[in-house]
Formats: sequence, C-alpha cells, structure tokens
Amino acid sequence: MRRFVSSLVVVGLVGVIGCTGTIGPGGDDTHGDDLPATVVFLTPTQHLSRASLALRGVRPSIEDLKAVEADPDALGGIVDRYLDSPEFGATIKDLHNDTLLMRMEYQPLQLPLTATFTNHTVVEINGSAYEEPLRLIEDIVMHDQPYTQIVTADYTLVDGIIAQIWGFPHSGPANVFTRYHWTDGRPSAGVLSTEVLYHRWISAGANYSRGRANLISRAFLCHDFLHSDIVVDTSIDLSDPEVVSNAVVANPSCAGCHQTLDPLASYLMTFANHQPIAQLAQGQRDYPIGGYDPLGENRYRGTNHRPPMFFGVPATKLDGLGKAIADDPRFARCTAARFASYLTEVPLDDVSGAWVARLQKLFVENNFSAKKLARAVVLSDEFRVSHDTNPETADRLIGTQKLRPEQLSRMIRDLTGFRWTTPSGASIRSVPYGTGDLLDGDLVGFRVLFGGIDSYFVTERVHTMNATSSLVAKAAASAAAEYIVEHDAVAAAADRKLFTAAAVGTTDETAVRAQIAYLHARIFGDLVAADSADVDQTYQLFTAAAAASTPKRAWKIVLIAMLTDFRSLFY
Repeated sequence: MRRFVSSLVVVGLVGVIGCTGTIGPGGDDTHGDDLPATVVFLTPTQHLSRASLALRGVRPSIEDLKAVEADPDALGGIVDRYLDSPEFGATIKDLHNDTLLMRMEYQPLQLPLTATFTNHTVVEINGSAYEEPLRLIEDIVMHDQPYTQIVTADYTLVDGIIAQIWGFPHSGPANVFTRYHWTDGRPSAGVLSTEVLYHRWISAGANYSRGRANLISRAFLCHDFLHSDIVVDTSIDLSDPEVVSNAVVANPSCAGCHQTLDPLASYLMTFANHQPIAQLAQGQRDYPIGGYDPLGENRYRGTNHRPPMFFGVPATKLDGLGKAIADDPRFARCTAARFASYLTEVPLDDVSGAWVARLQKLFVENNFSAKKLARAVVLSDEFRVSHDTNPETADRLIGTQKLRPEQLSRMIRDLTGFRWTTPSGASIRSVPYGTGDLLDGDLVGFRVLFGGIDSYFVTERVHTMNATSSLVAKAAASAAAEYIVEHDAVAAAADRKLFTAAAVGTTDETAVRAQIAYLHARIFGDLVAADSADVDQTYQLFTAAAAASTPKRAWKIVLIAMLTDFRSLFY
C-alpha cells in the first residue's frame, strides 16, 4: 500500500534525478548504427505501449498487448492501424504546433469582437481560426499526400467561423471543416498561404516580415537566423530607421544574416500586418476581413529594397517559395529530425545525426510520406531503448518519456470517458470565454503547469516531473476516478467503461483481483496474472481502503494511485 500512497512523491523525485524508467529484459540483438552494445531494449509489449502513446496519446488495448506478447512481429501491423486513427491526426497537430506556435489565448487583438460572432465563445473561435494551418497539415498527413504539400497545396480547411473571418464560402454545419481551394489569385503554398499564420505572427512596421521569414526558415528548414554564429555590431543606433536600413546592407555584421533573411521576408509582404484588427477592436469595421494583397509583391521596393529570393536562388512568388522549400534537402532532413525529436522527447539538436540521415533517406524514397516516417521512428532500435547499462553513454539515449498534457488528456478520456473541463464565466472584450479544457488550455487550465506550452510566453516543453506537474496529475486523476467509479457503479454491465471484470460494489477477492489485473493492463500496459505480486500490492490497497470506507471509495483510491503512478505517467 505504501508504494501507491507515495506515488506522487516518487514521480516528483524521478523527474529530478533522471530515472531511466522501466527495466525490461531487452529485445532482439539488432542495434542502430550508432547505439552502444550496452543498451537494453524494451520488451515487445513495452515497445507497443511506447509506440501507442507516442503516436496516439492513448494506451494500447489489451487485445493488442496480447497479440504482441504472442507474436512480437505483430507490432508493425498494429502500428499501421494506429497511423490511420484520428488520435494520430491529433498528434500531428500537436507536433506541428510545437513548431508553428499557433495555439494562443493571450493576445486580445487576435479575437473577433463584433456582433458577427455573438453565438460563439473564445474557445470556439480560437479552436477554429488558429488551428487552420494545423488542420491543413493533418489533412495532408492523414490522406498520405506527399508531405511537401504543406508548403505547396492549393487549398486550406474551412469551417463556418473561418469562413466568416476571412470571407471564404462555406456550406453545411458551421462546425464541419471542408476543403477550400483558393479563388482569389493567391499563390498555392499550403500553410504559407493561410492568412491566420501571419495574423498570429504579426510583423512590426519596420520589421518588414523578417520575424515571419525566420519562423518559416526555422520551422521548415531548421535554420534559425537568431542562432547564427555572427558577432553583432553593438555600435549601431537601432533607434534610427535610416541607420538600420543602411546597416543591414553595408555592415558586414548585419548583412551576414540579412542578405538571405530579407529576400525571404520579401515574399511575405503580400500579407498585411493586420492593423485592420486594431480598427476592428475599436468598432471601425466588421468581418469578413482580408489580409492578402497581391500588390504587396512589390512592397519590398520601399521597405528592405531586396527582391524576393530563396537563399540566393530565384523563386517566383509565394508558390515559388513553397516549391523551393520543398526541394531543399534541408526540408526533408528537418522534417525527419522534428518527427524523431517529438516522438522521443529528445531535444532537436541532440537527436542522433546518423539516425536522422537514415530517416531522411526513407522519407524521401517513400514520396515524402509522413506516416511512413512516423512508422520508421517508432519501429527503430533508437526508439525502443529502455536504458543503457553503461552510465557514460546513458544520457545520450531516449530513456523513459513523460506524458504531455495533451497525451494525459487523451489517455484519461480513452480509459474513463472523462474530459476534465470547467465552464468559465470570464469574457474577453464581451466575448464569453466558454468551457475550458483544464489539460489543454492556459487562461483556464493547467497545460503549462504540467509541462506544456502556451505558444506565446512558454514555447518549450518540460519533460520531467516537478511540483506543479504532480499536483495537476493528482487533481486530474481524482476527477477522473470520481467520474468513472460513479458512472460504472450504476451502468449496465455492457455499458461499463472500465469495470468490465467486476462490479464496483463487489468485495469478492477473485473478482476484485481480476479487475485489478485488467486495470494494470489498461493503465500500465502490463499483462499480469490475478495472483501476481503486482496485483497483491494493489489488492492490499483496495482491502485497506474498503475496510475504512466502502468498496466504491476504495476503487476511487486505487484509481487515483494508479493514474498517478510512475508507470502511468511515463512510458
């Protein structure tokens, strides 16, 4: 019983000291090219659990666990099924938001504020508008189109809210997303053609879209101008626009970056800085609004004075830029590195170069299939490493991964049917906030406190446990346990979500042990016998709690303990 009661403390310490996680008997004898011979691999069922959580954010079913336990070669076919699931589509959006940082709740001028949207909440508006580029990428990946389409596609995804904001046609239910092919003459460049991308990344007047250009370079090429190895000349008077304009051309310290950054920014001047939003906030105009202006193609002549060009290579208009990005070898390599980094929680710069090279080759040879890339990542030797017996090389390996808040939310919902939300009476400039998701929100929610990002103030995740992560995990587990026990206590046997082996009110030891073994499989991914030592410990907790209260209360305590255990929060 002590093991579960103190699980939150243990989890917190694990994050601090860097525990490598569950130690399994290892896998087969094959190794990645640059893996030391001292590594120990996950068991096949542990590998399945890690792949399922990385790709979908949910635990594998008991049937899948048994299939892989009986035949480890079944793993590949199961992963293929996971790649076609809507949960993998959600993961794709999460992955790309970590790069594009679209999910914001903070900038008030980013919200529609007129009577046009009186029937919508801030949550609904943000969930539509800012998700547009992410939904487009999801659509491309889930239909297994070449991943290069994210910067070359001639369409976007539109629902009723997006249609009202930007003036696009939309038919059918307002909450249904449909493909919309550009008809206003804008070049076809996938997410680069979505106005909301530039609405999110507003360019200051004298910045001339340079920040936007660096976003594109960083996101799709993994080339961040801000990390360039250049010594900045601090004698320049940055308060004088004329001095700055001359320096970015004539001063070697500045020109080192600006000679490629500024021509990249020149492509983006067809999208306004969205001063109209400020006017809108003051009630001076109404929706729809439009930011695309074809006349902006020549705006560089009066701003940075550099014609559009892609790292020294001419490319015509925005669609030319998108094609140039797709054709650049850095695009494929950056994509491979980002997928490997996200799915393993290894910092981008620390991902093995040899592994990325193999992934890049497979990615290109398979017509830029993001599904095949993700498959290659989770089936690789690098991904299935449990730990390294050599402490000198252990820190360079993947090791145990912590659930992200989005994964925790999906896992709890899959296990219990519970979504941790709360209605809010708050409003932003008279627009009601709506119902907040406590694991997937920031203004009303704990996403950042569990290690997530808010895409504005906090832009890098934390993959270790700390005090706030432990508190959020405990609160979420308590709410989920309360919900599922009360639900299954009155539901018919066929309608129970989690208590499938025993009724909530039973105290029969055989039935209780069978139910505990089921919970170990669903929550931990461990196939254990009802008379195993693991079940013994959980059964002791159940009997002690039941003796002090009721079986219903005992099951709530057991579920809270299990959902906050290391084996639940890490994989």
